[in-house]
Amino acid sequence: MSHIGWFMTKGAFRTPDRLVRDWVRYPELRFINRFDWLSPVLLASLLFGIGAILESYAPALGTNAWQMFVWGFVVSTVAVYHATYTINSLSHRYGSARFETGDDSRNNIWLALLTMGEGWHNNHHFYPAAARQGFKWWEIDMTYYGLVLLSKLGLIWDLRGVPQRIMEQAKPIDRRGNDGQVDE
Repeated sequence: MSHIGWFMTKGAFRTPDRLVRDWVRYPELRFINRFDWLSPVLLASLLFGIGAILESYAPALGTNAWQMFVWGFVVSTVAVYHATYTINSLSHRYGSARFETGDDSRNNIWLALLTMGEGWHNNHHFYPAAARQGFKWWEIDMTYYGLVLLSKLGLIWDLRGVPQRIMEQAKPIDRRGNDGQVDE
């Protein structure tokens, strides 16, 4: 159930506006939320069209519409979705916990690398307001690095960091991982 069941329920589909009040001010975000099916349909159609054009005008490339659709949309979408779903499936079972969160969330470097930072799940559960999930310098968080770049370009602003008071609450937790070792 944790792999995909958490968002496949009827109650999980509608965005709870009361929990994310600030985004309601942006009509473009409300549009994307309401028509969430539009982006995938446009991407799939675009890839199919590019494949058809390449098949006609550059046959030496050896590609076609269906190949572009299957590899560019279907396979990549399935891979990205399952990488994302592993966070709830595996980050509550494998890894280490820096913070006491009242749940089994854990930090896992392998999942963090696979999901561009989401694998620092215990950090996220402890302080979800931060733009970054890798709280320490050595916790690779590619999504956060991208956000910093967008901030430097002036496209986004007000990135929320991790306050020192939060980092001071980190402590060793006596929680044994599946490998029998005591987590950090």
